[in-house]
Amino acid sequence: MVKHLKVLESEAQMTKVLLEKVGALNTDFIPLREDGFILWPLNFEVDGNILDMPGTPSTKISRDYRKKLPSEIKAIAPRAFDIFGNIAIIKLSEELEPFFSNISDSLISSNPNIDKVALDLGVKGDFRVRKLKMISDNSNFVASHKENGLTFTLDISKVYFSPRLAMERYRLSNLVSKGEAVLDAFAGAAPFSVTLAKKGAFVTSIDANPDSESWANKNFINNGILSENFVFHCSRVEEYNFRNKTFDRVIMNNPTDPLSYLSILSKLVNPGGLIHMYMIDSKDADFDISECLDKDFKCDRIRKVHPYSPSSVMKVFDITRINF
Repeated sequence: MVKHLKVLESEAQMTKVLLEKVGALNTDFIPLREDGFILWPLNFEVDGNILDMPGTPSTKISRDYRKKLPSEIKAIAPRAFDIFGNIAIIKLSEELEPFFSNISDSLISSNPNIDKVALDLGVKGDFRVRKLKMISDNSNFVASHKENGLTFTLDISKVYFSPRLAMERYRLSNLVSKGEAVLDAFAGAAPFSVTLAKKGAFVTSIDANPDSESWANKNFINNGILSENFVFHCSRVEEYNFRNKTFDRVIMNNPTDPLSYLSILSKLVNPGGLIHMYMIDSKDADFDISECLDKDFKCDRIRKVHPYSPSSVMKVFDITRINF
């Protein structure tokens, strides 16, 4: 059985582009048509209407790197990996360590846009940076990643960036209005900030990582964002003095510990404004966020964004401050 994402035909091309950019489109199988819908085959589960069904194999040359591996490795090598620019980022178990070189060579030869392969050792430290080890060569981790018509350049070993959030950033870009005041509370290299500022929002970005500030400002400028539409503060959000500033929209992309900051940040939301809170939650049941909200707030929607572990997923809670 193969997981498929079911979307309206009118949204098919846009969805294909986004799935390709995050490495989720499974090119071993062809898309299916069904009564005004397109079903895209997936490498891993994404947000949306997911169906498990038999896949129809593609006759095109596959980019599945595992097909070039020796049989003893192929069965245990993971299908899914992230792509940031020209760098493939993959999680591999210890039992595969003797075969890292084989896997790296297969990834590069199977994907013409990739020329570096980095081992993902997990997100670590106060700045939530992915610890990486280059297994293809000794070059650096700087790359440029294209997404939704924008380009993000950064050192992926020093600043956190998730290619898998491309569809989520696209979703928010269609919700934001020109002139909105937006707070990106854990901005990193500012992919959310740049995406929304490009739509005309006035974005305040905050992150405690000094490397984030440097790369974020470059990304604002390189994407043609006017200086009056963005400001970056290098600070822990709980230590920053907002004075009397409030916001129409707050982005909380700190999925491993968002609840610690919800009370602080909710006070900064204008009546009628929104919080988009990202959190790692159970795959099978939604966390009852209402217990953490005061009477001025309600959760309008909970969306699965992408898998996180066999038993958990990243979710986004869209929370509105009720306009009295």
